[in-house]
Amino acid sequence: MRSSVVRTAWVLVLPALVFASSPRLLAETAKAAEGEEEGAEFLRPIPEYDDPYKDGLYTTIVTMLTVGAPEIKKQKDMDLKVPNWKKRFKVRAILQEKPAPLVVVLVGVDGKADTPLGRLLPYWLDKYLKFNVLTFDSAFRPTFEDCSRHGVSGYIPADSEAIAQVIGEFLKQKDVQGKVTKVGVVGYSLAGMHALELARAAAAKKLPFELSGAVAFSPPIRLKTTAKILDDFYTTDRWKYTMIDMGKVFMTHEPVPAGAKIPFEGAFMRAGIGFLIREEFTEIVDRNDSIFRMNLLPDTDKDPTVNRRSHCEAWGFTRFMEWMSFPYWKEKAKLQSVDDLWRGGDLTETMKQMPPYARAVICEDDPFNSKEDLAALKQALDGKNLTVMPYGGHLGYIGTAFTFAHLVHLFRFK
Repeated sequence: MRSSVVRTAWVLVLPALVFASSPRLLAETAKAAEGEEEGAEFLRPIPEYDDPYKDGLYTTIVTMLTVGAPEIKKQKDMDLKVPNWKKRFKVRAILQEKPAPLVVVLVGVDGKADTPLGRLLPYWLDKYLKFNVLTFDSAFRPTFEDCSRHGVSGYIPADSEAIAQVIGEFLKQKDVQGKVTKVGVVGYSLAGMHALELARAAAAKKLPFELSGAVAFSPPIRLKTTAKILDDFYTTDRWKYTMIDMGKVFMTHEPVPAGAKIPFEGAFMRAGIGFLIREEFTEIVDRNDSIFRMNLLPDTDKDPTVNRRSHCEAWGFTRFMEWMSFPYWKEKAKLQSVDDLWRGGDLTETMKQMPPYARAVICEDDPFNSKEDLAALKQALDGKNLTVMPYGGHLGYIGTAFTFAHLVHLFRFK
């Protein structure tokens, strides 16, 4: 029987290491902005990204361990009363003294706004660009559903519509009115899908505000494929190692120099990622079942001896989508089959309807995508809205000048 202390330490390891390493990685961005006057136009082109490892799994692990930003003193909590929502919803905002663009930063599936990684892009947007910033926990997190009650997590169009409601209500706040000149959205990992869905809705004139910029960093190409890959990391590789063994290694690991031999075997890295993602989905499964009374999990009130958490752990990403999310949205959204649910998370379809300013950034060695899906995506698009890099894993470039430059050019893509 595993120790809850070990589990807690393992779950908390990544944020701790992220914060410790952030000053070193932020130096590159500070240099990118060096010499620019406050409020000046940044006209530098987007630099090329050269991944130091050329190994998608290791680059992904290093990013999870090292990228982030410190607390932002100007970032304040705000409670929004979104119309028709069950509860008030907490967002985090940075407001400038002078009118400026607003950038909404959407965090990934495991995302909380107040983590080192969650603070990275807001930190840059405030410190170097003097933009207003809005961010909040992922639409996949139970806290979002508990407040919105818009429906079980996972149906990208519905989740994005709820996100648009939050942005629209924020713009109506007395403290915000008169301070926002235009609105852009940036999302990373799963939230990149939300950012692109918002851009598609904007092109169809379906948003309660005007959108002027959108960038998605490492969105899954096809959510169904990504779900299966992450589930396989857990079911195939996670059980080859103990949590204690993985925790000891990852908690003490210092990234190797560029070009050095990768110190881990692929199965070990997949096991670590699979464990962390499954830990997040355990809560997502549990809380969605409770909030929306799906009654798909054992009722501990009726049988106190049952281990509900163990049942939740066994579900995974794919089962959650097909056994909990689809049954809910089948009636509410009039879905004909589970394929309609998955189609909402398919960039090959979504990006055919992008406005000119929308961009997606993907790496060919992202371990969360398949080569077949990437080939289909590139074949379906003309490349105008898509940047594909050979290396970088999943978000391996997020802490570099390459990403910073995309923020600089957010409202200049035509």
